[in-house]
Amino acid sequence: MKRTLALIAVLTFICSVSFGQNAYMKGSNLIHGGIGFGLAGVFGDATIPPITAGYEFGFEDKISLGGLVGYSGSTFSGFGWEWKYSYILFGARGAYHFLENNSTWDAYGGVLLGYNIVSVSETGTAGFGFSAGTSYMLFGFYGGGRYYLNPRLALYGELGYGAGFVTVGVAYKL
Repeated sequence: MKRTLALIAVLTFICSVSFGQNAYMKGSNLIHGGIGFGLAGVFGDATIPPITAGYEFGFEDKISLGGLVGYSGSTFSGFGWEWKYSYILFGARGAYHFLENNSTWDAYGGVLLGYNIVSVSETGTAGFGFSAGTSYMLFGFYGGGRYYLNPRLALYGELGYGAGFVTVGVAYKL
C-alpha cells in the first residue's frame, strides 16, 4: 500500500511539473539565443552568420514584448579590393502567441523595429585603408515556434525578415 501511494505521489508530481504550465502565458519571462542564416541589407558573402540574443516578457494573455541584440559580418571583394562589413542590431520585438493550454508548443508571429549599425573597412591591395560607417532603421516580421523539452527549456525556429531569414536557437523560461 505504501508503495502504491508513493508511486501515485511521484506520478502526480511529474505530471504537474510536465503539464501544469502553459508554454506561453502572461507574466512569462524568457531569454533566448540563436544563430541565423541571411540578414537583411548584407553586402557580399556572410563571414559571421547573424548571432542573436533577446528577452521576452508575457505582457498579456497572448502578447509578448521584448528586446533583441545581434551581430553579423560579411565581406565583399572585387577588382583587387576587399571590404569587411560588421552589423550590430538593436531592436524591440512584439509577438502574438496562437496556442492556448499547450505545455509543449508555442507558435507565434510578430514584428521587429530595430536599428542596424553598419561599419565597413577596406583591406584591398591598393592599401588606402578606407573605413566608413552608416546606420539604418530595420523593420522586420517573423513567425516561429518553440518546442519545450521541459517546463523551462525550449528549442525554437523562426522564419522572417529582420535579424535573419531563418533563425534557430535555444530559449529558457526564467
